[in-house]
Amino acid sequence: MKNRDRWITIAFLIFILVIPLVTVVRTLLPSQQESALTDEEQAVLEQNGTLANGAQTNTKDETGQGTASKETGFARLQKAVNQFTDSLFGRTKLIGFNTELTSLLTGGTYIESTQTLMGKNNMFFYKTELDGHPIWDYMGINHFTQEEMAAIAANLAATREHLAARNIEFYTMCIPNKEIIYAENMPDTIARVNEVSRGEQLADYLHENTDLVFVYPKEALMANKDKAPLYYITDSHSNQIGAFVNMQEFFRTVYGTHAEMDSVRFRTDATDYSGDLVMMAGLADKYKLDTVYVFEPDSADKAQYHDQVLLYVGDSFGGFLSQICKGYYKEVYWEDARDFQYSMLDRYEPDVVIWERAERYCEVFREPILIK
Repeated sequence: MKNRDRWITIAFLIFILVIPLVTVVRTLLPSQQESALTDEEQAVLEQNGTLANGAQTNTKDETGQGTASKETGFARLQKAVNQFTDSLFGRTKLIGFNTELTSLLTGGTYIESTQTLMGKNNMFFYKTELDGHPIWDYMGINHFTQEEMAAIAANLAATREHLAARNIEFYTMCIPNKEIIYAENMPDTIARVNEVSRGEQLADYLHENTDLVFVYPKEALMANKDKAPLYYITDSHSNQIGAFVNMQEFFRTVYGTHAEMDSVRFRTDATDYSGDLVMMAGLADKYKLDTVYVFEPDSADKAQYHDQVLLYVGDSFGGFLSQICKGYYKEVYWEDARDFQYSMLDRYEPDVVIWERAERYCEVFREPILIK
């Protein structure tokens, strides 16, 4: 018995010491590192902005030179720890093993993951608390105060006025979290305190108290979700059909035009795609459930075309949204809001600027990033 316990202890110590040691060695030898994504997965995630949105740590000044963002000592330590754990040798396999084990023990009704929540009908949701709070949004427990919404309204109004002086039209979009649109697939264990989410609360406030154009396309998505898949099952993002619905709601609001999704073409590029949520849970190989639809811009209604240059400033949802816009504007440019520099207005000379954020990021509409 003592020998068995001794060998178990030795094996455990080897396990917890060897993995960090191998990680350090592999960090020093980047060419030896394993790739967690296939080329196809990499391409899709880059296109919809998932990888870019999670990987950038620096900003650029007006000259284009990189500058480190200001961080506290604790934040730098936390980032270093996160970077180390993210690069742990065999991390993906260990996460996958843990997830598979909890799924097996619960009859496939639950998985253990810090970022991924398994819902009904094999639909996965984003439960992070480090990249917004999508579950709080769903539960309705993080509403804005009246003062916070007034501050957002003041910033958006000031931005519109500033850009109007440059003959630039300015509009704002807030894309609902997946949890809001597919609430029926959320686990019953997560109760909703208020079914009006923070994004909807803000949209209602701005519509009632300002003349700002603030597009929150929840109703359009709800009206179309039974006609076609609008969000990926295994990914936190909408697919390109969902992006089309979102942009058509924008066109209806701003221009008074609208097209149904069956009036345009979407080609099928893959039928076994694994999205960001199952990748984070180490389950990409098991849950290849999604179809990748790609909008064909030449199928867009020519009556909706605008001979204008569009600058789309947004987050990871902006990749697909800007792809849809290419069928409707003369030129389209997409920039991550965290990388936006005022000089880009001179570089692109846009006629239209759309500032978009996913619902889990909507508090950043208080930041005057589009005003010099």
